[in-house]
Amino acid sequence: MNIIKARQDLLLGKTIYDMNLRVADYSRVSTDKDEQINSLENQSGYFNDMIANVKNWIHIASYSDEGISGTQVKKREQFLKMIEDARIGKIDLILTKEVSRFARNTIDSIKYTQLLLSYGVIVFFISDNINTIYPDSEFRLTLMASMAQDEVRKLSERVKFGIKRSIKNGKVGGGGIYGYIKKDCKLTINENEAQAIRILFALYSSGEYGLKRIGEILAEKGYFTRKGKVFSDTTLKKMIINPRYKGWFTANLTEVEDYKTHKKKSKPKEEWIIYKDESGNIPAIVSEELWNKANEVHNKRIKTWNKNVLNKEFYLENRTYTSKIFCMEHNTAFIRCASGKRKDNPVWQCNEFLRHGIKKCATPRLYEKHLNEIFSSILEKFIENKDEILDTIVKDYISLIKESNNNFDTENLQSKIQEQELFKERLLDMSLRKLISEEEFIEKNKKINEDISKMRKKIINMESNKESSLYYEDIILKIKNAIQPKMDIRNNIGKYFNLFIDKVFVSKINNDRKHLKLRVIFNFKNSDEEIEINMNNNSSR
Repeated sequence: MNIIKARQDLLLGKTIYDMNLRVADYSRVSTDKDEQINSLENQSGYFNDMIANVKNWIHIASYSDEGISGTQVKKREQFLKMIEDARIGKIDLILTKEVSRFARNTIDSIKYTQLLLSYGVIVFFISDNINTIYPDSEFRLTLMASMAQDEVRKLSERVKFGIKRSIKNGKVGGGGIYGYIKKDCKLTINENEAQAIRILFALYSSGEYGLKRIGEILAEKGYFTRKGKVFSDTTLKKMIINPRYKGWFTANLTEVEDYKTHKKKSKPKEEWIIYKDESGNIPAIVSEELWNKANEVHNKRIKTWNKNVLNKEFYLENRTYTSKIFCMEHNTAFIRCASGKRKDNPVWQCNEFLRHGIKKCATPRLYEKHLNEIFSSILEKFIENKDEILDTIVKDYISLIKESNNNFDTENLQSKIQEQELFKERLLDMSLRKLISEEEFIEKNKKINEDISKMRKKIINMESNKESSLYYEDIILKIKNAIQPKMDIRNNIGKYFNLFIDKVFVSKINNDRKHLKLRVIFNFKNSDEEIEINMNNNSSR
């Protein structure tokens, strides 16, 4: 939409209902309870009827997020998909119920409405009667968003108070935990999920399996997360260290730092509340013996991990694209497959493809070696003049070394010379006072003079050598040999990829599995790049 022209039409008496618009609607509920889902259906039904009754409007799509907090946009997958569709020109107008459904964060509300306007897309908040096509909408939106944000703050304070009371009464807090059904602040075992927990602890405690492999084994046996995804290493690690699985009560382990970001921080161990549950509110899924054995393995691996730097390099190399590459069709992360016949030629593929095959997701697998080639070529553009950069770094290092030598070695010797000169004076004083014999004075004075002479010659040689390039030739070579391999992007693709790239979205071009598009989002504001891949000849542009 041409926003300027549309505003001129409004001044001439037109309304948005008179304009030919491609319309989408957005709904969100903050919990996944039945009554909230029904509310979501009601919102969607209302929008469908509203759009159908305007002859100039075409309904493009409905977007909705279930059980998602409005304070964190990054977790709202449908919201982000809507923004992407707006960016590529699919939408002119977005309908939403009210500001609090769109975002409960003032900054996000302004940020995304301004972003959408830059795409030529307006947002109409129906209940608040705010339409971003009008110039005064930003002021009104700021007021409404601020009120919504303050309501979240008050709610956060009430929740904190309630949690403290629940902990005091021994009630089980937190959200739903895998393996259990939570009701009335009590847990009962969900046998279907509990079996996955028992397999996890049995395999891990043997010390023969890593968390990634256990996730694959669980998937092979038909066990997935409640969202239908393969268990990640992080999720399985949290299960391993969770004392509730052995029947222990835990609380007050973390606290929310900021109600807007929901960012949590760990509390000091002395403030933790943790004890064996005797009330029956937390039945054990695994025995204490098995839980303790699994955690012994976990702690041992952490110690080994921290000591072995090479393991960290190996980890980074083999997880370069973890949680970075997403299937555009399902907004699902690609999973690395490197077992069996894929051991020497790993591939990355959509989680939906991994679970259900091509009938569910037609986005093809991507070979890791091909991805490394593509992203090495992209990232090398950021460091074009490596030799000049390396020379500058080495020059700076040498300057620091020279300064250090001058400030340390030379000053150190000068200080020692001064000490010896003072000792000579004391020695003369002792000789004049007949405290030592003349022979002893001559012998010791001679030795001091020789030491002083040696130190002065050493200072002269050091000053002379520091001006000579030959003196630093060996140092320069060592510095270059140490830094040069780290500047090789192809051999350090994991480090550079994570440094420069935020996410990559994979989609088919014209629904052709052999012709793909990668949209690369860099860690820079409003910076992205699109790459086309021809799978037939393994080329990219």
